[in-house]
Amino acid sequence: MEPSTLGEVEKKVEETSTWKKVQNTIWMIAALMISAGQWSDTKDIITSSYEAVIENFTHSLQYEILDNIHIGNSIDYVKSIVGEPSVIKRSKINPSVLFQYYNEGKFNLTLISSDSRIVGYSVFTQKNDFTPKVPFSENLGSLNINNAHKNQGVYSYDIGNLIYYIESQDLGKEQMFLTLMRGYVEYGATPSDKNIKPDYKKSIVSFIEKLDEKVTFSDNEEEISIVLNDVRNAIYPNYYAITELEPVIIAEALLTRYEYKIFTKS
Repeated sequence: MEPSTLGEVEKKVEETSTWKKVQNTIWMIAALMISAGQWSDTKDIITSSYEAVIENFTHSLQYEILDNIHIGNSIDYVKSIVGEPSVIKRSKINPSVLFQYYNEGKFNLTLISSDSRIVGYSVFTQKNDFTPKVPFSENLGSLNINNAHKNQGVYSYDIGNLIYYIESQDLGKEQMFLTLMRGYVEYGATPSDKNIKPDYKKSIVSFIEKLDEKVTFSDNEEEISIVLNDVRNAIYPNYYAITELEPVIIAEALLTRYEYKIFTKS
């Protein structure tokens, strides 16, 4: 057994042991309270304690939230799951579209709605081991963009108000002609993939800066393509979005660095 594999096994054993200890503690407290005749209070404690433990030891509750959000849902239905947004913005490109922002701790969510209907949503991670399934595709951060989607799509990037690179993938007729987007956003977490190097964020910034230089000053499509390929190979996405709208509106929904600091009070 390789050392890295052995380490992973030991970590899992330790997590399992800790989880069992917490479970035993919860049930011991519950048993004492039941014996004291405090059943209603006991139910509340069991429920809240169980949810708190699940929250700390797994991401299953958060994954379940994302699994219940779909294009075409009513905004009221989704709000019944995630509550009211912290921030709301209106699209300047299409004023009928609203962006509604949520900070869910382990991830940040943007709901994109029009006429009280979900027409898109985006997610970026706040924990490096938070790896939700990208709709109709891989787990977030498990593949670089090039391996996740061989054919380069429409892309958008910035190096000023926010450092980001996102790229679209048309899902075709089978998926109702939806558009999937993946990419890197500077205020998202760094994925925990084994291929990620310590200087990952610095290298991503460097690649996007080179892309901007080539796009701005070079008329040589081959030069741009080479740098673009470097970006696509380097980025293990910490962001995804799915929508029935054009990609430019998804890019517009990203908060600037300044807006994000206000949103998160960081």
